[in-house]
Amino acid sequence: MKLSLPRTMSVATKAAITLSIVVGLLFLVSGMAAYFDIRRQALSEALVRLDSQNRQVAELQEGRFTRLRAAHEHAKQLLLAELAQGANPDDARNLDTLFPRDHRGGRRSADLLFDGGQTPFGYVRGVGAYIREEPDARQRALILRATRVAHAVGEGIRPDLKSLYFFTPGNTLIMFAPDRADRLGFYRKKAPGNLDFQQETFAKISTPELNPSRSTRCTPLVHILYDKSGKTWTTGCMTPVDWNGRHIGTWGTSLLLDDLLSADELQALPSTDTVLVSGEGMLIRHPRYTHQSKAAPEQLLDLRSTRNPELQALWQFIRSNASGSFLGHVPQLGAHVSMRRIGTPGWYILTIQNDAVIQSGAVRAVARVAITAILCVLLQVVAISLLIRRYVGKPLAQLTDRTRALSQRFQTMAVPSSRTKTGRDEVEQLAHDFDDMADKLTGAHRDLEQQVAQRTDQLHRANLELSRLADCDTLTGVPNRRRIVQDVEQRLMLHNPRRLYMLVIDIDHFKRVNDSYGHLVGDRLLTDIAHDARALLRDNDLFGRIGGEEFMALIEASGPDEATIVAERLRSGIARKNRTFVEGTGGEVTISIGIANADNRSSFAELYAAADAALYEAKHQGRNRWVLEEACRPGQISGTSVDMDIGSDPTTD
Repeated sequence: MKLSLPRTMSVATKAAITLSIVVGLLFLVSGMAAYFDIRRQALSEALVRLDSQNRQVAELQEGRFTRLRAAHEHAKQLLLAELAQGANPDDARNLDTLFPRDHRGGRRSADLLFDGGQTPFGYVRGVGAYIREEPDARQRALILRATRVAHAVGEGIRPDLKSLYFFTPGNTLIMFAPDRADRLGFYRKKAPGNLDFQQETFAKISTPELNPSRSTRCTPLVHILYDKSGKTWTTGCMTPVDWNGRHIGTWGTSLLLDDLLSADELQALPSTDTVLVSGEGMLIRHPRYTHQSKAAPEQLLDLRSTRNPELQALWQFIRSNASGSFLGHVPQLGAHVSMRRIGTPGWYILTIQNDAVIQSGAVRAVARVAITAILCVLLQVVAISLLIRRYVGKPLAQLTDRTRALSQRFQTMAVPSSRTKTGRDEVEQLAHDFDDMADKLTGAHRDLEQQVAQRTDQLHRANLELSRLADCDTLTGVPNRRRIVQDVEQRLMLHNPRRLYMLVIDIDHFKRVNDSYGHLVGDRLLTDIAHDARALLRDNDLFGRIGGEEFMALIEASGPDEATIVAERLRSGIARKNRTFVEGTGGEVTISIGIANADNRSSFAELYAAADAALYEAKHQGRNRWVLEEACRPGQISGTSVDMDIGSDPTTD
């Protein structure tokens, strides 16, 4: 195609029009290519955001159920250890005191167990209980030991998990839930004497027949036991307990529908639905079909038999992707879906975003690019016209005028042809000026390179300092929680976990130091102990501050004996040093240590939960000691804790 312009048009105008058309065509071709690429990228980015939210929610749920399972297992082991000690002669009297007979039949817990009071096994609060049948000696021991364990472990898991209960095949239920608005009134006051919950789902999944593996299992969404209105929905996870080959009871935790996913956990990406479905096909959570205060029969949540087309399509999709991992478009749902499977309850978690929402986002992205491209074309047309007129048209017109004037002058002047003009001509002057400019530009370029090199060096040093500040605790100078978690996760992947041990270190009675001498003294004490602990550890041991007065170390050891040697060196090294709080006042400061092995623990959270449980046991045994997980063997105490006049519960500070 040949472009034809009027012959009377100026050269500058012709050049401007020609360049504008050529550049415009280039923009058009590249714009069409960019349209499809941007649309593809917009859809891809939307899927990445969708999958990111699904992963975050799945990790939150997996972490919650991991902690729940760990708490149940801890309670189970404590209960079995208590039962192994045998019956107590005072069990009958203690049972009558704490669980008096009720006129309607059975027994109920005394008010002091919920309101708070001293019992034969220490201070207890937040506990309610129902006992249907009169217990024999063995059952009395089980009830009393389960009450003590429920309170001890339940206090440790608050507020992450709001309840912990133990029930038996004989319809005895002991629950720790101090934050319940109903104050456990149903079990303490209102339950009939013939209450039987063995046919409830939570009891059935605990039996050897339905749970032969004796693992933690969770119920689908069901009505809570005591609410006959059908408006309170809950799910519960149960861990059975066997003793001498016999099923004696179950540890359980209930989660209300509104507690499964909070509003804060779902704010990352708007216009999405987060859905939970059990592996058996029961709908656990759906923002359009499950509501906490709305009564409905439980059968409506069974996706296997529902007549709702949308829910039928949802269950068909899950069945076709039973592995639990999916990211992409689902035509039968008319949406893009990210799906994962949560291990402990065996649930599927789906994050669903309607096609129209994602498509509108892609269209908006393309529209913004198109508008920008049009503006760029218009601006380049104006710019080309101005530039050509300024740097081509005007100089050319001036040169033409001068040439015409010179031509006219030469025509009227009698100048000998042999006479030559002296001095520089325009080209020579331009070359001279260009050389001069080149020298100046070379010098300026050299100076600029030096400045850039200096600035680059400054930025490098600043980045190193920022990196150090991001990884270090600003008070103590040791690695902070973010850095130590990252390093622990890396070592768990690269090293033999059987040789890795986590030590969770807590300063005993640190709150007393803050209260008695002020936070400046407390900060100095944190710094001193951090430096002392780092010096007592080996060079290749990880060490950092988790938060508050709590530190953490990850060491490599040939076995538990070597790990406890390191823990004892830390404990005794800290305890033997006399510390000054203020002028004339000082004393010894002790630490408690929980030790856990990384074998069969694939994440920081699992390993930390085990070590923290051991630390809790060290605190419970009196502080200034180490405790190895499961074995619960206290370390030898060679120092004493800070001498304070204020009494303390061993599970605090």
